Amino acid sequence: MQELKSLQIAKLKKQLKKFLDKNLIDIFLIGSFLKNKISPRDIDIILLFKEKSLSEIENVVYEIQEETKIKNIHIESIFIDSMLKEKIFTTILHEGISIKNNKKVSEILEMNSFILFKYNLQNLDKLKKVQFAQALHGRKKQGFLSNEKGISLGQGSFMVPVEKEEIFKEFFKKWKINFSRKRIFITEE
Repeated sequence: MQELKSLQIAKLKKQLKKFLDKNLIDIFLIGSFLKNKISPRDIDIILLFKEKSLSEIENVVYEIQEETKIKNIHIESIFIDSMLKEKIFTTILHEGISIKNNKKVSEILEMNSFILFKYNLQNLDKLKKVQFAQALHGRKKQGFLSNEKGISLGQGSFMVPVEKEEIFKEFFKKWKINFSRKRIFITEE
């Protein structure tokens, strides 16, 4: 399943790259399709334009829809002069893949993007707490957390790469555990 999704992403990147030009300076892929969601609703694409030309934007959106033939595609446009004010900007920084650079935006900025999860086991009885701990951490560090490249931060918290967010949300829902999450960046020095 994951291999199929990787092939779809590679094909989509190749299709989108040919739309880049003087005015369409980058295209970003974001959303649940990239974050291992079991059944993503759509594919989210952000077009970054240099200048506001509504006719050009309409043309590019139409051509992308025709080229990709993806039914559930959501395309949004932003402009270089106002992108820092856009609500979607932090999402692009955190999880976006730049078509122009063929890299995660966070990598281009030399940052690592993670999701910090905090959870509480108060609603579980003692046996369920032990079972949950073994599922998450394993018996010899071979639990779900280490298998998915997560990092334990102490009792009740851990962080995972941004692309693993959806599978950990599903994990908590399966166990009926209350959790919260925050986006974080970490730089290596």
